[in-house]
Amino acid sequence: MNPLGHQPPPANGAGATAGDGTEQPAPPAHPARVSIQTSPLPPSATPSAPGTWLQDQPYGASPNAPYAVAAAPRGFKWKRLLIATLVLALLAGGAAVLFRDRLFPQADGPAHPSEWDPRVATLAEFVSTERELEWVHPVHVEFLPEAEFVVLFDQPDTPRGEEADALARLYSQLYDAFGLAVGYDPTQGQSAVSAVTTLGFYSLDSDRVYVRGDQVTPAVQVVLAHELTHALQAQHFDLAIGAGDGDDLELRAVVEADALRVEEVFLATLSPADKAAAVQANALGPDAAAGLVDVPWAVVEQRYAPYVLGPMLVNDVFAKQGNAGVDQLILEPPTEEILMNPWMHGDPVQPDTAVMVEVPLGTTVLDPPQSLSQVDLLVMLDAWLPWSQARRSLDGWAGGTYTSYDRDGVVCFTASASFDNSADRFAVAVTAWAQAAGSAANPSVIVNDVTFEACARGAAATEPPVPVVSPLQALQLEHDAIGLAGPNPSPDQIQDYQCFAGTMIDDPLLAPLLVAETLDTDEQALYTWQSTIAANECGVPPP
Repeated sequence: MNPLGHQPPPANGAGATAGDGTEQPAPPAHPARVSIQTSPLPPSATPSAPGTWLQDQPYGASPNAPYAVAAAPRGFKWKRLLIATLVLALLAGGAAVLFRDRLFPQADGPAHPSEWDPRVATLAEFVSTERELEWVHPVHVEFLPEAEFVVLFDQPDTPRGEEADALARLYSQLYDAFGLAVGYDPTQGQSAVSAVTTLGFYSLDSDRVYVRGDQVTPAVQVVLAHELTHALQAQHFDLAIGAGDGDDLELRAVVEADALRVEEVFLATLSPADKAAAVQANALGPDAAAGLVDVPWAVVEQRYAPYVLGPMLVNDVFAKQGNAGVDQLILEPPTEEILMNPWMHGDPVQPDTAVMVEVPLGTTVLDPPQSLSQVDLLVMLDAWLPWSQARRSLDGWAGGTYTSYDRDGVVCFTASASFDNSADRFAVAVTAWAQAAGSAANPSVIVNDVTFEACARGAAATEPPVPVVSPLQALQLEHDAIGLAGPNPSPDQIQDYQCFAGTMIDDPLLAPLLVAETLDTDEQALYTWQSTIAANECGVPPP
């Protein structure tokens, strides 16, 4: 998924895959929600464009995402999970796909073993029981020492080549156009994130699980519980056909959340000592975290989206319908709108409106017209605006389309969004975003549609400030706040508790307390005072 869409960049260089340069392709049809590609694409020199973390990677494990938050069930006291680094299989498109043979060698012999590795057998049975699905056959598990695992993500010693360098520079400009980064090399950055945060992955291509570690420690067992869940999913659901159809985020969010739930259930079965050891070993240490200092926060935020958005919906569905409900979510993935608003699940959903965007004449297409991502729009807007303004601007979403292109060496994108009612709130937000980010974007409104073009901001561009509460944290906090209304909140209650969460997130005194691991006496008193003010403003009971 590129910044505002789901299709990867063309694999044959900077030119368009269709409608080269001057054509105006028809708007994309509403995507068929079938399945996603789970393994790297064939070798290519194409760097990873913004957001391509979804299509180009196998499934990963993610127990504690850096931007995930947890809520106490009654105390409404939020905290960040500081043990923050997960077992992600974030094999970034441009970095990892260069090493398909290294990552997934074509092994000789049978495609799968006749029986389970004794080190894995008990855990495989646990996963099958918890997930209520039978294994069709055992699966190979590769236990790799640290050095052998990390080298999978190394950049090649040979230069990328002029064409790949040129394309990397174009997509670096695209990040700039979105106001998310300045001078960011997506290939190097994605490789760094993958090497630092990946503890294991399942490859659909080879039907094998790969784990970082050659000893079956509690930490490795936790990773295996997640990855074996993906292997089991692959035996019962079609997870490969339909790659590029535009629903990688939606389906990936569901299957990752499913694996996270099984992983967490397994973690709870460990002794207190083993559980603590597993959590500590799978956390991001200071040395590893240093490897991410050059990766913009918004890029990391996008990478973790499936691991935060998925559980909000899947855990709610599992609580009501069990594994059968999760199975149905995999077969019929939710829309992005439902991922962001999980309380909408089960309501009638209208298909997105077909929205036209024009590819300007005389330009070279990078990303042909494709579905506009609400999640990426939210990250873009929230990088520079108050949370409440960014979030509310997407209310009434009815669909959108996006395209990017190179105009005489300057990369731009055009986005068009449609809304059920007035589009004015979104237009105002885009105008405010442009002013804050230093962009020349100037939205136009026609009835309920908003269209704007944004280009690389030039030498004076600046990075967005690091948020106190990130967009993913804010969505989780909002979900938890609405949960205070009870199991079946009314539309008015949802709106009131969204107001409550947004008011707290935008409060400069309160926001740091929402993501603090612990509060001292003075901080607790401040939290109580400020949250009570927010509750009174929005008409909800104080927490």
